[in-house]
Amino acid sequence: MSVEFLALLHQQRPYFTNVPDTFVDATYKSRMPELVRDCVAMNHDTFSAEQSKRLLNLADSMMNNAEIPLPSQYPEQAAKSQTSPEWEGLLTGKHYTWQNAPWFMSEHYMFHLILLLTEYYTTGIDPFRPSKVAELAEDTAWRLLQAAIDLPAQDDARHRDLLKRFMKLCLWGNMADGCNKDVKDTVSGDDASLDFDDDLLLVDHSDKVVSYLEQKAQETNANDLNVEYINDNSGTEMLLDLAMADHLLTHGWCGKVTMNVKAEPMFVSDAIVSDVREHIAEMQRPTRTTEIRALGKRLDDYVRQQQL
Repeated sequence: MSVEFLALLHQQRPYFTNVPDTFVDATYKSRMPELVRDCVAMNHDTFSAEQSKRLLNLADSMMNNAEIPLPSQYPEQAAKSQTSPEWEGLLTGKHYTWQNAPWFMSEHYMFHLILLLTEYYTTGIDPFRPSKVAELAEDTAWRLLQAAIDLPAQDDARHRDLLKRFMKLCLWGNMADGCNKDVKDTVSGDDASLDFDDDLLLVDHSDKVVSYLEQKAQETNANDLNVEYINDNSGTEMLLDLAMADHLLTHGWCGKVTMNVKAEPMFVSDAIVSDVREHIAEMQRPTRTTEIRALGKRLDDYVRQQQL
């Protein structure tokens, strides 16, 4: 975190977790304890008994409004983490409790704490991987990806419209966020669809984005352009992000796509580098459709050619 960002952050009035009958109020009374217990259950073959016990104690401490522990209470793991010293500085002397703390900061820290408690910085094992794999084992994500692949081929006059359609599929794919089950359930199941009306968009800059790409291609050469993603979730959203990356590269919008993913596991479904590779590998399973396997092969080639 830069000094400038922290200065701006301190100017804001944060939401605290002690406001009754609000979303933030439920964070440590139900939502996060349930998430932590699910993490333990899904890692029953991976976590040691001690690691599971630590997480279950964390869930209980949140519900009981205990004081938020500092990273220095777990010195072996904190010493291996680049972010632990920053958290130590933010939390030292504050004496926050789980149900009386700045909401976003404390929730963000809770996920860092999970990494400390599960010894991620020693093992490199993503505690949220079982949840990510579970989504890829379901049909929904693959049906939505197939729908994206099946978008009809467009002539040059509608070249722009097709890219805009991919952009909006990626946007709505963000609803498949593993950190909020209520939202994720809206795009799960047999009747799941990402065919949402544009009237639901508060702001739509897709025309400006496409025009900007066209302008840059005219100024230089499209093959010299690098489109950068700031990625969020694995699963459905990552599959659609990859489908759009393929579309950009295959249809000559740019010569390279760079995906900026999280440096370490966060917020359950947030993507890290290994997730991107795993999604591309999953596309190439023999059980996938011909079109999805072909997509995976193209993406593999782009990775090898350093275009992705």
